[in-house]
Amino acid sequence: MLAQEPVLFCRSYNGREAWCHNVSESTGMNEVKVYDNPMNKEVFQKEEQVLGRAMESLEKSDTSGMSEDPAFQVLVKEYGKLLRQSRRLVTMGDRMQHSLNRLNRDLIVSEERYRGIFENVSEGIYRCEPDGALLEANPAMAAMFGFRDQEEFLAQRSNIKQLFCSLDDYKQYESALAADGVKRQEMRACGPDNATLWLEISATSFCREGVEGAEDGIVGILTDVTERKMMLEEMCKLARTDSLTGLWNRGYFMELAKLEVARSARNRRSLSLLIMDVDYFKAVNDSHGHCIGDQALVALSRVLQASVRDVDIVARYGGEEFVVLLPDASREEACVVANRITGNIRSERIDCGVVRIPLTVSVGLTSLESGDDDLDGLLKFADIALYAAKKKGRDRVEVYRREPHCFPISRSAYAEEARLPGKGR
Repeated sequence: MLAQEPVLFCRSYNGREAWCHNVSESTGMNEVKVYDNPMNKEVFQKEEQVLGRAMESLEKSDTSGMSEDPAFQVLVKEYGKLLRQSRRLVTMGDRMQHSLNRLNRDLIVSEERYRGIFENVSEGIYRCEPDGALLEANPAMAAMFGFRDQEEFLAQRSNIKQLFCSLDDYKQYESALAADGVKRQEMRACGPDNATLWLEISATSFCREGVEGAEDGIVGILTDVTERKMMLEEMCKLARTDSLTGLWNRGYFMELAKLEVARSARNRRSLSLLIMDVDYFKAVNDSHGHCIGDQALVALSRVLQASVRDVDIVARYGGEEFVVLLPDASREEACVVANRITGNIRSERIDCGVVRIPLTVSVGLTSLESGDDDLDGLLKFADIALYAAKKKGRDRVEVYRREPHCFPISRSAYAEEARLPGKGR
């Protein structure tokens, strides 16, 4: 007995026939997935043609003897439903195919646009595995490291870790990547011929869609900031150094000296300070001109630097005055250094190209003696000692001691004396 509800008559691949209530029952898939297969679409179209011809034949043939047969009526009714269902599936398939074609065109355009950017952008772009193994790099990245093309670059640099000169930079990169991605981290890289290359790196990890926690890899961008880095360093150097002598200038000396004095006071370590002034330097400028005077200061600066340790801080304090900070040096050790400086300058005539000028310096020395001393106090005491050296005949070293009335002369008193006729520094 035939069912009275809508049914679908299907023929399986092995030729056996079966009655089914709908497409899902016969195939195990919904109508969209059934039609999505190109083979099924062709079958539906053929069945539609066959059913169409069958309906035309039935309409033209003499069915007077069959019209009363209930089975025949059900069959005609179900064939009509099947025909309408087939037409709906064909329409649905056409729409789906149109959408797929449009998506495919958009995908091709997007891929071409991405490839154009990847190949022609000036920044380096890379893609790598979660463990850092490089998968892809663009031409700009290869050129950045001195290679002809991507293939040569990937053959020589198989892991992103090989690009980092500093292990600390790489650890910072890994930590940021594990958190929320790398955002404009500055790194030092090994460039062509092992030259230092300063880069700015941004990177992020991405996952396969629909697979939670499964990393697909890492994509990153590298920007060459070497020129900018060098310009910034040059600007910092210009802001910290004396333009004539190349020594630290007064402002930067004060920064460094404050840190050293605080460190020495905190750790109860020795520290000494020298202030020196070129004797009768005004006479040099008056006799030879300021150009020769400048050359003399430059030459004297070289002698001064050669007379102290690398850890000592040497600066031009202003005009013809210089300062030297001696970390971890006692008063006695500082006296040895100060006498070496005066001796070296005295024994070497300063070569200024067209003329060799004899110069001498007077030095004032003081040392850190208590935990409450600060830089201003040290400068004051060294300054008093300097002008005592001037008062006692110049070309000598005077040490400031804390005994009362050790130095009755003050800087202001000496300056007043220096302005008298026949006097000078």
